[in-house]
Amino acid sequence: MKTFRFTSHLIVGLTFFMFLPVLQAQSKENADIPWGAKVSGLQVRIRECPKSERKEGKALMIFEVCNTSDRPVDFCWWQSPLERTWTANQFKITGTQEKIDYLGMMVKRNPPNKKNGDYTTLNPGWMLSVTFDLKEVYGLRTGSNYSVRYAGTSLGLPPSNSIDIEFE
Repeated sequence: MKTFRFTSHLIVGLTFFMFLPVLQAQSKENADIPWGAKVSGLQVRIRECPKSERKEGKALMIFEVCNTSDRPVDFCWWQSPLERTWTANQFKITGTQEKIDYLGMMVKRNPPNKKNGDYTTLNPGWMLSVTFDLKEVYGLRTGSNYSVRYAGTSLGLPPSNSIDIEFE
């Protein structure tokens, strides 16, 4: 039994060090993209998908939530791209020539409840990431420039950084 446990730990450790350069490369690649404000140890960042992953007619973005504290943090994932459906006007988008309207649904709910799974626990140093299409519910026009920022929620997620994008 002791040999099995030692072997398991050795395999996990070696696997970690084999992939460490990949993890470091990913963090260096996005190091120049700033994070938003830190609230309760959580920070939110949005960024465009790499050009190799973009699809015509879509405004693909990446939404990241990181726990920078030294303890686990619980937060409600409602009204964020982590929800995987649009239930509120989550982003502040300004264009060079026109007002950008939110075209999605607005959902009214009872307060979130930990017992119902409305909260997620993010351990120290962990990050959640999801790709989403901003054009699904915002009236973005091809060939226009926009400034985009996640507004944050009163449910635990802070606002993100602001980025400039050109919707092609």
